[in-house]
Amino acid sequence: MSAIAIRLSYFESGVLLALLEQADQWKPNEPLHNLYKQLVSIKKQIEEEIGVKKELLSDGRIRITDNAGNIIIRPPAKWETEGYGET
Repeated sequence: MSAIAIRLSYFESGVLLALLEQADQWKPNEPLHNLYKQLVSIKKQIEEEIGVKKELLSDGRIRITDNAGNIIIRPPAKWETEGYGET
């Protein structure tokens, strides 16, 4: 199978990732799973480059801290808990 490349801004890729996560019938083995994995990989790379730190809290939520010290606590996205902490 050949591949094609599309151009997305960081914002557009984030929106697309969120849409895939929110799809009612989303299953990991669906045709768009490879795209989903690529978007997650890009998001993790961007977060690492800009210094975002994440900590899974005991109540199941995630604490996100940026390099300016801003903190957000929220329920984690699927990709943030599946294999959380793997490199």
